[in-house]
Amino acid sequence: MGIIKIGGEGMKGRLYKMDKRKYQTKTLIAEYHDLCRHDDFRFSETAYKLNDGTIIIEYDGKEYSLYGVRIGFATCIPRKGIFSIDESDFNMWKNIRRDENNGYFIDWEEEIEDLMNDEHENVLKCVGENELPF
Repeated sequence: MGIIKIGGEGMKGRLYKMDKRKYQTKTLIAEYHDLCRHDDFRFSETAYKLNDGTIIIEYDGKEYSLYGVRIGFATCIPRKGIFSIDESDFNMWKNIRRDENNGYFIDWEEEIEDLMNDEHENVLKCVGENELPF
């Protein structure tokens, strides 16, 4: 089972188990990789949509990245994790990550839609107007 940390008044600091079967049935929808010159500052974020429609983002950050944690004066550790995000925040995340200059962003939903549109146009080009049933 995966573990998610949930914040909140009554649940502060407690860890809850996530249903592994639910998490294993995920669809990749977007990803961002930071390409900082220094390896210790890099991080990546990968967005997935679960079967129930929930959007989650997996992150993997190096010691001095956005997700790294300082545990002492000169000591930082890398961190990996998962957080849930709603649709409006996900769209904002996509817009912010798309405009980043020091990384690359791939919107897999958009890529698949473009591929489907191209295939549809190719089929229409191959079939003449007289061959359409309507």
